Amino acid sequence: MTTAAEPRDPAPPPVVLPARPVGRPRLEGRSIAIFVTVAILVYLVLGPVLMLVMSSFKETDGTLPFQDGVPWTIENYIRILTRPQTYSVLFNTFIYAIGALAVSFSLSMTFAWLIERTDMPLRNLLFVVIIAAIGIPNVIVGISYAILLNPANGLVNLAARGITGASGPGPLNVYTLPGMIFVQGIALVPITFLLVAAAFRAMDAAMEDAASTSGAKFRTVMRRITLPLLTPAILSALVYQFVSVIESFDIPLVLGLRGGVTVLSTQIFIESRPAGGLPNFGLAAAYSMLLLALALGPLFVYNRVIGRSERYATISGHSYQPRRIRLGRWKYPAVALSLSFILFSLVLPGLVMLWTSLQPFYAVPSAESIQRISFDAYFEVLGSRRLRDAALNTLILGFATSFGAMLVGLAVSWVLVRTRSRFRFALDVLAFTPHAMPGVIIGLSILLIYLILPIPVYGTIWIIVIALATQYISISTRLMTSGISQVKNELEEAAAVSGAAWWATIRRIVMPLVMPAFLNGLLLVFLLAIKNLTLPLILYEPKSVVLSTLVWTLWDRADTAGTAAVGTIMVLVTLALGIFLRRMNREGPQLT
Repeated sequence: MTTAAEPRDPAPPPVVLPARPVGRPRLEGRSIAIFVTVAILVYLVLGPVLMLVMSSFKETDGTLPFQDGVPWTIENYIRILTRPQTYSVLFNTFIYAIGALAVSFSLSMTFAWLIERTDMPLRNLLFVVIIAAIGIPNVIVGISYAILLNPANGLVNLAARGITGASGPGPLNVYTLPGMIFVQGIALVPITFLLVAAAFRAMDAAMEDAASTSGAKFRTVMRRITLPLLTPAILSALVYQFVSVIESFDIPLVLGLRGGVTVLSTQIFIESRPAGGLPNFGLAAAYSMLLLALALGPLFVYNRVIGRSERYATISGHSYQPRRIRLGRWKYPAVALSLSFILFSLVLPGLVMLWTSLQPFYAVPSAESIQRISFDAYFEVLGSRRLRDAALNTLILGFATSFGAMLVGLAVSWVLVRTRSRFRFALDVLAFTPHAMPGVIIGLSILLIYLILPIPVYGTIWIIVIALATQYISISTRLMTSGISQVKNELEEAAAVSGAAWWATIRRIVMPLVMPAFLNGLLLVFLLAIKNLTLPLILYEPKSVVLSTLVWTLWDRADTAGTAAVGTIMVLVTLALGIFLRRMNREGPQLT
């Protein structure tokens, strides 16, 4: 028996998509991001670079490089290359840099491994205290160690002579090249620690476990598994800190010049800040170009390693769980080593600052000087409106600089790691260039640029933010490149195949996985920005004074108590920030 066919619903009308305009291809989010990243980097970096290059070819003895009628010349390069002093300075610079890096990296990698990968007690406390030393401005570090290790009346030397019964100066002398190396190496440890700690925390322990199960000894696992996998993070930190040493002038200025030890940074500073008259910007710029050339060599090696970043990736779509190693009987020697470092990097300089802040004028601790202890310096600075204005400006400066530099660094790092453009190396060189330029030259270049450009930032806190963000683009790029290198590209490819937009992929996949490196970078750039002296000192006006320039002003006026009081306050601020960062990153590796 058949039944009549039921009537069918009419077919829906075909969907007609609007025609795509011919000749107007749609820009994807990825392409827009790359274009905007390159444009921002070119704007921030090329201006100071072009000003530096132009100045190096100008005869600026007694004039400014952009003045009319200033002749072009190569005399600046001839002068520095024919000076015997140049090669003596270069030799001192290399010895100084190599020695300081050896001290810094041997300690930093040991502490990063102990805190992030082992069951050492007091890990969270040690993390906070180690990075707290970042908050001490390097000029204060140099002054503190000059008080501690002065060969004539340094506190440590007085104690050593009292114990041994020796007479005369010494036995330690901080005004020598080894003394400078020790102080600079200790000062570099907190920054180097933050640069490598995130990589230790994020690395998957499966490969190490497999090697240990196969019978490999601990030293073999570290040498053939752990350290090779951390190559991008270690190499990026090494390249960055190498330039940090040769361009830093705070410690060489305080300790080196008094001992007759001149390095490249102090030579540039001397040329940029003569005792009288206008600086010879042309000669200073030529020395800066020499420093920039020295920085490019390590960058070539680093770029070749990052070009094979997939070899070092350990975070993939599969589940992974970093685990802690039991130290056993080595637990307490590890704590003792950490506490010894904290004693020399934070406790002794901090006690010197505290003691100095409690004295109307500095004096060696004695029964008489103890009776002169007073909190007048703290009452004076805390009740000062100038301090409140400086503190507010410092907070604005720190947050704006850190977020700006880290967002630009994240974008640049993604382009470097995820694209295969032949122009990647030029982009990396451009991002790294500000770090190879002395701060005094960056400050002068940006000052001249914004005197010409019709952008109303001159005399405000924002010109200092632009200068510091430009200077710290290099460290944010180094840090984020190592973080992105550990995230396999297959995760982004899977999201794209699933139809996710590029912006959503970055926001929901890449950012959560690189968040430890991003947060470490935020804290690091914040701390570096609030203690930076060179750029704020060049660019500040009375309304844009920050804590670092306030410290310098007090020290320049021989107000040792006020200088030490503000320095102590800055250390307390960094302690609070360190606690905040550690709480945000409390989910660490689990114990095996």
